Amino acid sequence: MDDEVPLRAVVIGSGVGGAAAALLLSHAGIPTLLAEKERRLGGSAAAVERDGFRVDTGTHMLCRGEDGPLGDVLRRVGQVDAIAFRESAEPAALCFAGAARGGRAGAERGGRVALPADLRRLAASALDLARALELTPLEAARAARLLAHATAMRDVDLAACDDVTAEAYAARFLPRPAAAARLGGLLGLPLLLPGSEASAGEALLASRQLARSGRQSYPEGGAARVPDVFCRLARELGAAVRTGTAVRRVLVRDRRVRGVELEDGTTLSAGIVVSTAGLASTVAELVGEPHFPEAYVARVRALTPQPRQAQVKIGLRRRLAAAGALAGLGGGAGAPALPFYCVAPTRFDPSLAPPGHELLCACAVSGASGGASPGAPAATVDELLRALAGAVPGLLSEAVFVDGSPGDERGPGAELAAGTAQTPGQVGRARPAVYTPVRGLYLAGRAAGGRGAGMELAASSAMECVDRILVDLGRDLGAPAPPALIDIAGDLLGRVAASTVSWVARPRG
Repeated sequence: MDDEVPLRAVVIGSGVGGAAAALLLSHAGIPTLLAEKERRLGGSAAAVERDGFRVDTGTHMLCRGEDGPLGDVLRRVGQVDAIAFRESAEPAALCFAGAARGGRAGAERGGRVALPADLRRLAASALDLARALELTPLEAARAARLLAHATAMRDVDLAACDDVTAEAYAARFLPRPAAAARLGGLLGLPLLLPGSEASAGEALLASRQLARSGRQSYPEGGAARVPDVFCRLARELGAAVRTGTAVRRVLVRDRRVRGVELEDGTTLSAGIVVSTAGLASTVAELVGEPHFPEAYVARVRALTPQPRQAQVKIGLRRRLAAAGALAGLGGGAGAPALPFYCVAPTRFDPSLAPPGHELLCACAVSGASGGASPGAPAATVDELLRALAGAVPGLLSEAVFVDGSPGDERGPGAELAAGTAQTPGQVGRARPAVYTPVRGLYLAGRAAGGRGAGMELAASSAMECVDRILVDLGRDLGAPAPPALIDIAGDLLGRVAASTVSWVARPRG
């Protein structure tokens, strides 16, 4: 390859993070190729057709629609109306196995507590929630104080909680371990982590974001609509989007990106590579550890990955969920509590299933993440199904299909396995950076940068990544790219000020 490296970007992976990065790079006037190894776009946000249902391959949290990062990506390219976000007429609900009976009708139906779209109005359901969590009256008052405090927290308050687990934070208000564990488990659900491992700062941020938004939305057409639209808009701006195209390795010389080599042996020169393949895989497999400083490699090896989740997709003959989303704690009868989350996309867009039918997409949070507690058992599909059956009576008898997946890199949920767990020491200022010591190599998606949960985390990371690229190129973040810049074929990336090189190479954390 010549020493001249063209101003061209290659984005690896077409999940929400990769698709958003390709769109934003194209909008900045940088020639971009998005390479997706699968035959369909979307990563864990892809969809498959089955029995008349359009089924998300992943399980996705409710989002803030155009008010959140997904809308921010579209606003940056002047296409805010390109995706419609729908709200459900039914509120989300919390469900608990073995919850106390009595009280309002919500608590009498097996421990179900309706959640208002505006979580700041949760006080109206506080009594039901306290009973479902099996709290004493004093604990209920303390839990209400915690929730009120969380919705009013400033950024500096949240940052002070980054290195505390959600369960430990709950224990400040609820000294009884069982009560703290149950409430901590709920706080950790948006991060798909047990309360004993989820960062309280990041979990409380997700709660605050939803509370202040006052809306719970899902993309019309399902989660796959997001990467599909991002990729379509990127194509319209000149990007090449290729499926069935795997990147074998990133070509690096003198700690600088030179291009990529595809699985078929094709070599593409490029000065920018954005990887959404996960930090560990990018460093060890796509690039190679010798190209990085030893301290950076050690930091990457020490990171806790996002755990694999048991996932289930269920098609129902009739509508049973009576909620846009369900979250809660399964188990009971002496079994450990199983945090689970379930979204009913058809409550937002009925066209995702045959008329009168319902689609449920659910996942269970494992007892331990990645390498944090390797001896702890992972949640199983059977355990998740038991929790769902308790939350939705008649579920299995009305099922058209039940598809279970371990949610690892071989099946649905692959993008989750590529993420960096949002645990203490891995969020906020300690979150892996979107840039790396290899000049021209960047990270997007759930592996680095960003804040929040689910698709919003991936979109937030992509915006941070592209902003960093433009800064490294000396661009004004608010200005469109002059046409002349697109034709530059020199080593523009090598002209980053020498004073920043050592800072870029310095490991984070």
